[in-house]
Amino acid sequence: VVNMAIFDGQVDVLEDGQVLLDIERLWNRPGEERDVSQVFPNPGLNFNEFNLNITVEDGFAPNNEETFINFRYEVDRDLLKQLTDRSSFGRLTIFDHQQHLRTRILDSLDPNGPLHDIFFVFSEESMAVAANQYLFPVMLLGDMVDDFSSIELDVIEDFWTQFRLPEGFAPRSIRFPDTFDFVAFNQARQDWQDENVLIALNAFEQGKSIVKHGEEEEEPPTSSDAKIATA
Repeated sequence: VVNMAIFDGQVDVLEDGQVLLDIERLWNRPGEERDVSQVFPNPGLNFNEFNLNITVEDGFAPNNEETFINFRYEVDRDLLKQLTDRSSFGRLTIFDHQQHLRTRILDSLDPNGPLHDIFFVFSEESMAVAANQYLFPVMLLGDMVDDFSSIELDVIEDFWTQFRLPEGFAPRSIRFPDTFDFVAFNQARQDWQDENVLIALNAFEQGKSIVKHGEEEEEPPTSSDAKIATA
């Protein structure tokens, strides 16, 4: 439990090194930081009828750490393809990632879709994680000195499938020490991060609205409504 709590960011590490569990967050459903991940499925999708009825002997026996590891690190190839299919001319852009972010949120809330997550949580922390996460690969691994908005498609695919940096990789500031503009880079990062927050919030509100209207349409008419309708 302690290892899982630390992994999920549910502890506070004090300046003196003392580690305190955040009791309130332990009541949240697990894996909050993985919601709307680019390539990892929402943790709540694992809480299906089949998994909830697995016996201890069939998957959660002592020392069966593989169950936990696979759950945390297994890339969803369908989600990765959903992202990479947005590429044009062999490159993925910040805009492609932003559209992927929007789709991930809407899909998580769509009660009629295969990615619907009944445990979907989009807290302030999730929003901040998403805003940064969808910039990270392009901003980190980009190969141009003055264009921070795109990246080669195969770099993204290798990054998520092999968890490795490109051969001979070095940050822009090292590759282009005389021409790299730190100020422009940081400004672009901040601007796109702010955009991602707005995109995520708008998608979340849109998704909730669709769910709400869908529930209202499915509600049967009351007896008085039925009388009026047949009058």
